[in-house]
This record gives sequence, C-alpha cells and structure tokens, in this order.
Amino acid sequence: MGILGKLFGRSSDDAEVTPAHFDSEAVREPVDELIGALGELADAMDTEDAPMSNPGWRGRLRDLRNARGELRLLSRKPTFSKDDLFEVLTTVRPLYRGEPPKDFARLADLNDRVVEGIEAVYQAAS
Repeated sequence: MGILGKLFGRSSDDAEVTPAHFDSEAVREPVDELIGALGELADAMDTEDAPMSNPGWRGRLRDLRNARGELRLLSRKPTFSKDDLFEVLTTVRPLYRGEPPKDFARLADLNDRVVEGIEAVYQAAS
C-alpha cells in the first residue's frame, strides 16, 4: 500500500471504482430546455433600454450567448461524454442567484428558468 493509500485509509484490497455509464440521450431534453432559457434571457437583456454602456452587462450577455452556443454545438453531436457536458455546463452562469436585485426584477422569471435548467441538466446527468 502506498503512502496516499495509508493517508486516505485505503487498503490494497479495496475494489477499483468504475465510473457509471452516461447516456447522452437522457440529458438532451434538459439541455435543449436550458439552451432555450439562455436564449430568452439573453434576448430580454439585449433591449433598447439595456445598459449596454456597462461593460459588466455586455460581458454577462456575451457569456450567456457563448454558453448557449457551446451547449448547442455539444447537443448536435451524436454522442458526448459526461465530462464534455460538465466542461460546458461550468461556463453557464445565471444572471444572479437568490433574490433579484431591483434592476433585474423584470428578468426574474427568465433567470429562474436558467437556474432550474442548470439544475435539471445536472440531475439528468447523475
């Protein structure tokens, strides 16, 4: 037994851990719903009265659109791995979490759909 095994309490008799099978078809519907939610939120943020002079706002809008695009590219593949999905999913950030700031109150429902979509994809992938 190696030093790390001793530190983590593993014996040489412990069985190897095998990863569970991942079915990319099982996550396609939640991924598609998340793609739609991201698009709707981004479109709602990109209006005439949006604070586009604010670099943070422009950056968040760009992040939402990029995440949507990456998810669309991934979902168009015939199959993909859980690692591929999670690599893209880690880039998906809602506009905020928790209570909506007063400036974002009009976007609350769309943001909630994004948050729920993220959770649904994680749950479907588990």
